[in-house]
Amino acid sequence: MAFHAALDLIHPIQFEGQAIMMFRDDLYPAVGGGNKARKMQFISQDIAAKGANAVVTTGGIQSNHCRAVAICAAQHGWKCRLVLHGANERYLTETGNTKLMRLAGAEIVFAEPDEIAGTMDEAMEDFGRRGYQPYYINGGGHTIKGGEAYVQAVSELKGFCERENWYPDYIFLATGTGSTHAGIMAGLDQHQLNAEVVGISIARAKARAEEVVEEFYNSLRSELQIITPKRKVTVQSDYLAGGYEGSNQQIKQVIADLAKHTGIFTDPTYTGKAFWGMLELLRAEQVSGKVLFWHTGGINNLIASNII
Repeated sequence: MAFHAALDLIHPIQFEGQAIMMFRDDLYPAVGGGNKARKMQFISQDIAAKGANAVVTTGGIQSNHCRAVAICAAQHGWKCRLVLHGANERYLTETGNTKLMRLAGAEIVFAEPDEIAGTMDEAMEDFGRRGYQPYYINGGGHTIKGGEAYVQAVSELKGFCERENWYPDYIFLATGTGSTHAGIMAGLDQHQLNAEVVGISIARAKARAEEVVEEFYNSLRSELQIITPKRKVTVQSDYLAGGYEGSNQQIKQVIADLAKHTGIFTDPTYTGKAFWGMLELLRAEQVSGKVLFWHTGGINNLIASNII
């Protein structure tokens, strides 16, 4: 379900002499914005269709996905349990996404990484014993419904391209769990656009990142019965800056300069890192042509960070 015209979310910017089009999903008008909000709008339709009234999911202390799930659950009157990896003290004191999770009233359980699957299963069983109909959401909204949200989003991009007679040669984005990346690729297939998608990995090495994107891309194509030729999965992992939540001085400078000169806010974990990686490739003239940066959100991560 689209809440706006794509024309309202796709904006041209000039930065360091580069002309870049930006898809502003950070402005997506639901449950705090960003790609996780867009995914949650599709997932919530499936929750309602299945008659569920409780949700279980997982993520980190500053998870954009968990924030979107918690707010969506509060809006619908569903019970919500978040299985987080991290420390309770950090959860209770940080701002950004954690504050929104607290305000939304989500139940919180902490688990070590190797205990998350079991703890989520226990949460599902507990809701069932209490008379609820629980719905299981993979971390990051890494579900077919979440991916379908981005297949639909590409139809918005196509509408913009046709109106403005502007077609991207490259689409850059931050790649984490890979479902947004795969959804955009499947959407380009379905809507017959020829742009190359380049993911800037925020945590995984190139081979593993490309593997998880391709696996989900194949699943989406199968689910949606897309029969056009497959496209190549491309993820760059030269810009990890230490991995998830890692940063460096270049990323900090890009975030500050982008905010100062364009009024657009990115974050050190996802979009700031991805924008920096894209700029490095453009500076090195490794890509050329019309470029679109898909801004997947992250202002809450910026607010919670202490890097700037």
